[in-house]
Amino acid sequence: MPFDFSRIAAQIDDLAREVPRGGPDEFAPLREAYATVDTGELVARLTDPRNKHSWMPARPDVSFNRAYPAPAAPPDFGVIATDGSFILPDRHSPARFYLINIGRVHLHYGSRPDAHLSSTAELRYREQELQVDGRIPVNATLLGMRRAADELAALAAAAEGVPRPAVALQDGTLILWSLSGQDEAVKGWVLADFLDALERLRERGIPVASYISFPGGKDATDALRIAACDYPGRGLPINCDACRAERDLPACHVIPNVPDRHLFAHIARLGPGERSDVFASASKILREYGEHAIHFFYLQTGTEIARVEIPAWVASHRPHLDLVHALVYDQCRRGRGYPSVLQEAHEQAVIGADERRVVEQLVEEALARLGLVMLRSGKDASKRGRFV
Repeated sequence: MPFDFSRIAAQIDDLAREVPRGGPDEFAPLREAYATVDTGELVARLTDPRNKHSWMPARPDVSFNRAYPAPAAPPDFGVIATDGSFILPDRHSPARFYLINIGRVHLHYGSRPDAHLSSTAELRYREQELQVDGRIPVNATLLGMRRAADELAALAAAAEGVPRPAVALQDGTLILWSLSGQDEAVKGWVLADFLDALERLRERGIPVASYISFPGGKDATDALRIAACDYPGRGLPINCDACRAERDLPACHVIPNVPDRHLFAHIARLGPGERSDVFASASKILREYGEHAIHFFYLQTGTEIARVEIPAWVASHRPHLDLVHALVYDQCRRGRGYPSVLQEAHEQAVIGADERRVVEQLVEEALARLGLVMLRSGKDASKRGRFV
């Protein structure tokens, strides 16, 4: 039966009407809040342990509404990147395994340009690899975090022989959001290797960053909500529950529900190559990161506002911060809006449909050589050969 579009057509019209249009008055409160925010007062409010609110506001490092132009890239420099993909364990197959493929790229620019591209695939099938602590099965969520740790470990290894100055770059976030609420064994399974890789990069003197295209976070916008709060009064701890109980329209509601990329594109109006101030993330999982707690800034690449995440040791060392700013912007210009090195790392890492079929065939052939017939579930067999 064909998809029935008529049932959702009216809802699509309603959806379109909910999208912010950015009219002359719609974002006036946001524009005023951004222009008048007192960074010192905001930081004091954000760091008050007595606060009770449901936001996850970012803390600015220097000045909330300052813009920084891109520094010039050095004449000779390198960029390193890794990316990964995986094949999940197939519950319809009698052979239990997963596969992680890591792509590695090193691009060197300057007087002696060079490029090194490679990938390494690893099949994991032992019981201690399929279960964490012998009791927690590896699923898509856990495997995504394991891949992130493996990508970062591969990045640290690739940086060992790279001449400086260089920047190590990842796609996506450096904040392991999915670790929140996980069993301690899962945290140990992922976080130890992840933080060890960050430490190796720090010891090597190569700043690391991650790049998030079209980010959806509202950390900076939420900070402006805290700045706008006037309940119960300036200098007093915030209590959102009490405010909502007393007021029909809390003061923070003047801040529209838009992502940070809108704030820095249309309110701050960052120019090409400019970045925002550096902000500290309020994610609770970062309490486990220690000196590698993640900070971030927003960058106008010329085609979009991107979020660039960095560890605290990069954020606090201006030469590292400037190098990340300069080289990420340089990569975006070379890649027509997205870092070239990340494009290449993705190409090295991706596992296509043909590769997946080859892996399945190799597994079936290996079992057959041992006299084992690979019987699949009825559901899986029906998907592979539809009939009526």
